[in-house]
Amino acid sequence: MWVLGVLAYAAAVMQRTSFGVASVMAMERFAAGASLVSLFVVVQLLTYAVMQVPVGVLADRFGTRLMVGCGAALMAIGQLDLAFSTSVVSAIIARILVGAGDAMTFTAVLRMLPSWFSAGRIPVLNQLTGMLGQAGQLLSSIPLAALLGVAGWTSSFVAAGLVSVVVAAVVLVLLRNAPPGAPELRVEAEAGVRQQVMDVLRVPATRLAFWIHWMCAFWGMVFALMWGYPFLLHGLGYPQPVAAGLFTVLVLAGAPFGPLIGLLSRRAPLQRTNLALVLSVMAAVPWLAVLLWPGQAPVWLLVVLMVGIAAAGPGSAIGFDVARASNPLHRIGTASGVVIVGGFFAGLVNIFVVGLVLDLLGGYSMTSFRWAMATQFLFWGIGVVGAYRARAAARRVDRDRGVRHPPLVEVLRREAANWLVQWRIFRSPASVGSTRDALELVVSDGRSVRLAAVLPGTGGRLVAIDVAPPQATASWWSQRVADYLEVVGTEELEVGAIEVRCADPDTTNQVRTLIADEVTRRRAALSFEVVTRGR
Repeated sequence: MWVLGVLAYAAAVMQRTSFGVASVMAMERFAAGASLVSLFVVVQLLTYAVMQVPVGVLADRFGTRLMVGCGAALMAIGQLDLAFSTSVVSAIIARILVGAGDAMTFTAVLRMLPSWFSAGRIPVLNQLTGMLGQAGQLLSSIPLAALLGVAGWTSSFVAAGLVSVVVAAVVLVLLRNAPPGAPELRVEAEAGVRQQVMDVLRVPATRLAFWIHWMCAFWGMVFALMWGYPFLLHGLGYPQPVAAGLFTVLVLAGAPFGPLIGLLSRRAPLQRTNLALVLSVMAAVPWLAVLLWPGQAPVWLLVVLMVGIAAAGPGSAIGFDVARASNPLHRIGTASGVVIVGGFFAGLVNIFVVGLVLDLLGGYSMTSFRWAMATQFLFWGIGVVGAYRARAAARRVDRDRGVRHPPLVEVLRREAANWLVQWRIFRSPASVGSTRDALELVVSDGRSVRLAAVLPGTGGRLVAIDVAPPQATASWWSQRVADYLEVVGTEELEVGAIEVRCADPDTTNQVRTLIADEVTRRRAALSFEVVTRGR
């Protein structure tokens, strides 16, 4: 099911980025200047951004299969329309259809994941979905760009449209929203669209997620969706093969970042904003170097820029982790839609501003592009300020729920220690069993249960973290499972799941079996995960 979702998203990314490689040809076909050509992509992204919240609401009500299938069909119609368009109005309508279909894909695919996977896997799967989906950009930057040069405009966009026709058929026939027998998480229609959106926006973490997506996602959108090819070809004067090679680097460089960022997001959920800031800086610094470089920036520096933009892209997915942790599961689609609006709104406005500056300064030249692309830093600054203001409000809510926010220095020290322990193969049981700074949670019968920490979990609930003591017996785990059930069953604690961290893989497997057997023996329901520390 996940592979089908990734396939649909990759096709959507190909359709989304297809106009970027055709922008120079579009100027000739429609006799348009830079600002008018940029309007095609701006309208497409505006449609995408405006539809995100309605699409999220619809995904919560009708499920992933219908939304993704209909989205692919809309993109097919849009690309076929563009293939035969000779007027600006017709082409803009075509890009509106592509933007609408694209909007119905990624949010719906992300919404499906909690039905098929455990909460601990979702941050990495979010990143893998985004990373593998970017293969669609390779399809537009290499084969589609080559096809444009050989077969021309009409044949190329007909071929692109047929790809989405196939995807629509496959998704509607094979995709399922949830495993057989599992209930689907849907919102009752009586809830009201406006009320549902307002409920999501009232959560401070949703606003934080919006700004995280803003400050990380727009870099790649400005470059890949519109101005990357013209900047490389006409601003810096590189030939088309070099530009295509750099776009390939942009796509491939994101491969190692996605899973790593997903793992870090899971490992340090209370430092997600700082992690997103670091990743956005990885795009900002090389951009500054490229724009300040005297004359033509060298290829090696552009490769560094591609890597930086590639790192910032997966950073935007951290926003989905933040939103998912603080909103109920039946509103995840709506929350994801709100988050996506952030990056795409920043991207579409910045794309239009770049085109406007280019026209004001006389068109495609190195000097014009320097000033035009420098406007990205204004949008980045807005995103950074918005993220840290929203984080302050979100942390106040978390503290009231019992979540402790350690300083960043402490988190880095902990991670360094964990890597050191991993290097030593976790052969020091005494350090594993430490209960320093443990929390005491008061359960329904008045007893106190000591646990290591509580962190944001999934669906607006918390996850209680426990550390497995060395060589604990089966009888000890029997009592511990009873404590877990009390913690999860005490509604005031807002704990929805338990995570147990063990010293090594052998202990992890043993503890997982002991807990599962005890839960089965008690005929109880407990959402738990047993992991190896440092992984």
